Amino acid sequence: MTKKKILLLSLLAFILLFVIVGLIFAVPKIKGYLPYYYDKTGRNQEDIPYTLTIEKTDFENEVAAELAENGIICSSARFLNYIKENYPDFVWYNGIYYLNANMSYRELCEALMEPDVMLDYVKVVIPEGKTVREIAEIVAKSGLCTAEEFLKAADSYDYDYDFIDELEARDQSLIGYKLEGYLFPATYEFRADTVTPHQIVDEMLKAFTEYITEDQIKKAEEMGLSLNEFIAFGAVVQAEAPSEESMTGVASVFWNRLNSQSLPRLQSDPTTSYAETLESLDGYSEEMRAAYDTYTCSGLPVGPTNCPGAEALNAVLNPTDTDYYYFVTDKNGKFYFNTTLDGHNATIRSLVDQGLWA
Repeated sequence: MTKKKILLLSLLAFILLFVIVGLIFAVPKIKGYLPYYYDKTGRNQEDIPYTLTIEKTDFENEVAAELAENGIICSSARFLNYIKENYPDFVWYNGIYYLNANMSYRELCEALMEPDVMLDYVKVVIPEGKTVREIAEIVAKSGLCTAEEFLKAADSYDYDYDFIDELEARDQSLIGYKLEGYLFPATYEFRADTVTPHQIVDEMLKAFTEYITEDQIKKAEEMGLSLNEFIAFGAVVQAEAPSEESMTGVASVFWNRLNSQSLPRLQSDPTTSYAETLESLDGYSEEMRAAYDTYTCSGLPVGPTNCPGAEALNAVLNPTDTDYYYFVTDKNGKFYFNTTLDGHNATIRSLVDQGLWA
């Protein structure tokens, strides 16, 4: 065999070896890519229908993960990258979508930009200081449920939060509305076609746990307040003071009274008004009324008298350092604080003389 033929055969053998080695590495990669290719193009895919619901609370990675888990796409990461590269202005809309595993990525993207069924969300705004009964009326006006249905859901401890144990430990014969004080004032959005009264209340309790921190609860305990007392105190401040500045002064007055031997009663007018609203309850008694009315009970009410906001609760934990025991407001809402009853009465006479008495 000539030297030239030997070289040619050697070259062919090297090329064949190179091809074989290349195939050894390339074939698995090709096989690994084929599912993505079929997924992307919609070829050789099974006919698997799937109904996808995208809620307001869903993130895009959660939606993609759901599609992958249910066999509509093979890779959530690749699908999201495809959207980013091919649909830079893609918008996720809340709604219900009828999809299928045999759809290409392009078909999926087009479908996901046009919901088959639009979801109807209702916004509910709960201001600070509203009572459970007032919140029930607000929810009823939104059309999500009736006031009676909401009150039934709010008259229950059937919710999975640690603080519920403390509420259950109270003397229930004295408690008006079980969850008064704990339906956190905030702006909520609920899906109108599926939400239940129980879910609405649960969402408000969840917001309470998110806004009232462990540090706040710990500080309240260090100041001698249980959680129930902390919220009840905040409710009194919320009802009496309209601004953060006035709240800290009002909180100071009530702290001074709580720590006083001679003035053990808070004597907050809103608690008297609240106690009177309890008369319509089936379990109402004079003992219940007296337990909420700070003109008759010593110290704080047996439970919150409204649902206070974060500012009122912060004022309880950070009161102004004063020696005041009395306050009054004029008809313009200005606060006047006094240390003695004589000074308090003198302020009232002055306001009357000036035509400022409310």
